[in-house]
Amino acid sequence: MAEKKSEKLDRILKKLDEHDKKFDEIGGRFEAIGGKFEAMEGRFEAMEGRFDGKFNDVLTGQDKIIKELEAAREDRTFAIGKDREQDRRLNGLEERVQKVEVKVG
Repeated sequence: MAEKKSEKLDRILKKLDEHDKKFDEIGGRFEAIGGKFEAMEGRFEAMEGRFDGKFNDVLTGQDKIIKELEAAREDRTFAIGKDREQDRRLNGLEERVQKVEVKVG
């Protein structure tokens, strides 16, 4: 009877050892997966940094374009004002020429 208990205890201990080995194996797999996740996280962070850099480059380029467009708009507004002033002066000169032509006439 003592032997049967001993054998039963040995079988139980053997099964527990088998389970421990399986748990160790599964634990190793989880550690490997965890390492892969950490590596992927590092890659995603690096990718995010590159995207942020490219986005900043795009915004900087757009800022330059906007400044050029604003300068062109200011130049156009100034030119329109100058054109109107010259048109008024030309109209005045045309009137004077017509008066002179009438007098010379």
